[in-house]
Amino acid sequence: MANTNQGKRSGNVFGTLSGQGNAAWAYDVALKPGYLCKIRDRFVLVESVESVTVDLFFTDTHSVTVSSSQITDANLVRYGQNSITAAMFPDGSPATGSTTSTVLSPNFDSGYLKFDDLEPFFGHLYQLCPTMPTQPKFIEPSTGDWLVSAGATDPGLPPSDEDADQSTPIGFDTIGGAGYNSAPVGSVSAKLYLKHPSGVPKWVLDEAPEAESGSIGDGNLLGLSGFIDGQISSGDNPNWSYSIWIEHGENNLPTFRLVNDSEEYLVDGRVRLMGWKYRVVELSMDQLAEIKSRSGGRLTFKIINPAGIPTTGSLLAEYFPK
Repeated sequence: MANTNQGKRSGNVFGTLSGQGNAAWAYDVALKPGYLCKIRDRFVLVESVESVTVDLFFTDTHSVTVSSSQITDANLVRYGQNSITAAMFPDGSPATGSTTSTVLSPNFDSGYLKFDDLEPFFGHLYQLCPTMPTQPKFIEPSTGDWLVSAGATDPGLPPSDEDADQSTPIGFDTIGGAGYNSAPVGSVSAKLYLKHPSGVPKWVLDEAPEAESGSIGDGNLLGLSGFIDGQISSGDNPNWSYSIWIEHGENNLPTFRLVNDSEEYLVDGRVRLMGWKYRVVELSMDQLAEIKSRSGGRLTFKIINPAGIPTTGSLLAEYFPK
């Protein structure tokens, strides 16, 4: 069965250079059949393991101008006029007005979104690592401009619509001429924020639970926390310390927020989740006692905490109940 989105969006836009990638794909991180795990207040046995990969696509709506079947907006043509037109109008019918695509504007913010298909069946458990696609970053060496095109007037951070040429991003354009001699210098990506379970922020500072860390002069940390980007976890180098565990039940689903603060248009609005699907069986206390007796009186197990760091004292209370 064909994907209903095939031909309606571009997929893995830049890919990975040959010879680079996931190597052994971190098999030492995965649970193995026969592993005993403690999840919350129950013990489960891993019966089987299967690799799984998921792409989550995010979309943005743009107001564009089209002439002779091509987008003519100065801030977009820097990404290749033919390609950006195809990316925003995959049906081949470009027209002036609003269009929605997986190309993300500077300052794009998706808000927190939930993907219901990420809920596993009863008896299944997902271990998924979020990764971010990266996009080539260029600089204009003749002028030293790395944030805004040398041809921009009254420059400010993109995007700005005060005039047609203000805050034009560097983009990809390498055509000869003033302001169009870009050279590659690295890569950029969006930032991903996550709440898991829904409503519980992950990876945040204690004093910045919503990832916002104060404003200038208020005495708090000025910055952001609680995110990953393409430098922290990329598709060719997943950072498994950021992996999440998803159990059966709608309340256990994560919510994702994708933010573009790169000051470039990102042409691959996507988050890739990589990891494993496990078939697990819950064990009774009698079964645990039998496993313990067969193991010489010792019970070795892995603790999995899907909700992240426990609240104060809760983990200790599981071992020493009152």
